[in-house]
Amino acid sequence: MAAADLDLTDTALQADLAELRGRFPETRALYREVCGLLFFRYGVTPTANKLYSLVRKGSMGTPAEVLQAFWQELRGRTRVTIDHPDLPEALKDIAAGAVQTIWQAANEAATGELATLRAEARHAASVAEAERDAAHAETALAREEAAALVAQLDTARQTIEEGQATLAAERQGHAATQARLDAGRAELEAAGRQLAELRTQFSTELERAREAVTLAQ
Repeated sequence: MAAADLDLTDTALQADLAELRGRFPETRALYREVCGLLFFRYGVTPTANKLYSLVRKGSMGTPAEVLQAFWQELRGRTRVTIDHPDLPEALKDIAAGAVQTIWQAANEAATGELATLRAEARHAASVAEAERDAAHAETALAREEAAALVAQLDTARQTIEEGQATLAAERQGHAATQARLDAGRAELEAAGRQLAELRTQFSTELERAREAVTLAQ
């Protein structure tokens, strides 16, 4: 089975994965067992991306590191098998060359994927730091704007309070003026009444004087 032909939804594969998850709860051990499952049972060369898509545990760097260790362990085991005394030298050379080629290609692929994942992680960290710095800057700017707004509100509140105090003083002054005006009007009305009474008295006395003159004549 070629790597491109691996069906991640295959029933048998999913059953094997479920069985491995139950037996190996530790993340790195589970990745190691999935490496062996793909390579030995399904004939698929495992990659970090393929492992992560199947296991979905840990960080993206975990399957790449486990994959490197898997290829190194496989190389060591294969070397012991190839060095068996019963094998012909020609077969040993062919097997050793094939294993060496597979191991080098797989190791280079794993190393490349690990480097890519690390670069992506560094880029993601840089982006996160930039976003964090931008958020801090926006927060600081928002705080400055809020402080300026609070100062403006305090100034406006103080101005309103001063205006209210001035208006209260003007109202008090207007009330006093109105009281004086009312008192003056009352005095004028009293003086008018007194003047009317005096005029009436004068007219009465004048009439009496005229009558007295007439009688005297």
